[in-house]
Amino acid sequence: MALSIGFLLATSEQIVLSIVWYIAAILSFFIALFISSGIGMLFEERSRFGGQLLLAAFLPFLYFFWSQDNILRLDGLVPGMLSGVGFILHSFMNNRFDIVAKRTRFFLKLFFVGMVAFLFAIFINLISKEDMREIPQYALSGSNDLFMIMLSFFTLMILYALLMKFVRGIKASDVFVYGPSKSGKTLLLLALYNQFVHYYNGRRSETIISSSREEDYYRIENMLAELKNGKQPKSNQKTDLTMYTLMGKKSIKPIEFSFVDYGGEFTENLTPDEYFKAILRISKQIPEIDKETFSEKIGNHEFIKDLKDKHPDEIAYILDQLVLAHIYKKLESAGKVVFLVDGEHIVSYHEGGASYLTRLFGQYSRIMELFGEGKSYAIVVTKADKIKNINDVMDNSKDALNIEKEIFNMLTEIDTFKEIQNRATKEPIHFYAVSANALKGVDQQEETIKNIYPWRVEQIAKFGF
Repeated sequence: MALSIGFLLATSEQIVLSIVWYIAAILSFFIALFISSGIGMLFEERSRFGGQLLLAAFLPFLYFFWSQDNILRLDGLVPGMLSGVGFILHSFMNNRFDIVAKRTRFFLKLFFVGMVAFLFAIFINLISKEDMREIPQYALSGSNDLFMIMLSFFTLMILYALLMKFVRGIKASDVFVYGPSKSGKTLLLLALYNQFVHYYNGRRSETIISSSREEDYYRIENMLAELKNGKQPKSNQKTDLTMYTLMGKKSIKPIEFSFVDYGGEFTENLTPDEYFKAILRISKQIPEIDKETFSEKIGNHEFIKDLKDKHPDEIAYILDQLVLAHIYKKLESAGKVVFLVDGEHIVSYHEGGASYLTRLFGQYSRIMELFGEGKSYAIVVTKADKIKNINDVMDNSKDALNIEKEIFNMLTEIDTFKEIQNRATKEPIHFYAVSANALKGVDQQEETIKNIYPWRVEQIAKFGF
């Protein structure tokens, strides 16, 4: 706000003298657009600070030019306000809160380029008038209009840099759930599905590729039906790829959780080099589609489904590359990422679990380093019922928080987990312990799960919002 006020004080007289009706209309459009867009960005946590900066930067413009006669014009204010409201409505309708920030950034560039050009024209005009005088009126002493215009250039550049840094299009409503094979993804998917349909007006989308011709088995309703018969969800084979999207809304705020389940391990291969190699191999197998298209759309479930329908024989040979490229792109584009940790490795901490967890957290830390900027992360320990007795513990109670804290403290003994904890000073990192079977105590005999009994799974849904 101080930068905007300083800019307006430095240029106020010259702007008022130089402005004409069409410039006033354009200026009114931008001011109304940025203020309405700033209000829209307040709805999303990760874009909220950028929205606050927009309001702090342009409310002084609104006040200053409103107090000047014939500056703000309705033929500019109304279209600007409607455009900003349109961005917000479009983001709600498409479940994409990043739309507001991304489009606002484009108009910010136009505004600042136009303002620099306008100030430059004023500066040239002042120089011309100075040259025409026999006795110079402005000696660059630091107290004249020429100096103020030059100072305003620097103020404008600082303001532009700040806004472009913090007004960012982060797709925070898109949450990607990632974990290695047998990390509890399927039961967590079913538990989150339970939460979404009951509390968030939820629905789902599925894309399933299976060479074993058991595609129907991997549909959510069939896995739930099998569960009620006492049959645990089967692990994916190396020739299987299943992708699920859970979509919901809390009040007016949308959210989207994406799961990718597959047979195999890709964590160590999630590097830029391996990603580009995968894209190259996929494009060679399906030459009808160029590398640029694959790179742009590989993270989209609908695109994968289209490949399955149009090129079923080709993708059978490149399924592992398709999975790797898809996961890499989802990690790159998602605003929030959930990393899963199998609680059974904590139970077997002294029988090889510590070694596994050390490697896993090291890989997660490397992924955070690679994709870190502008994202929120959550470490989620699954199968908490195997670690602690949660049979009589309400999932939103103080005892539940204490259990979660106790599990967290166990993991701080691992150096690579401690490194992730240190990263929390740079980007938000949350920690949760959850279970899909809250009715079984750790000291009970192993029994077949026939229903989903979520414990603290709601916290993951809240993390998404």
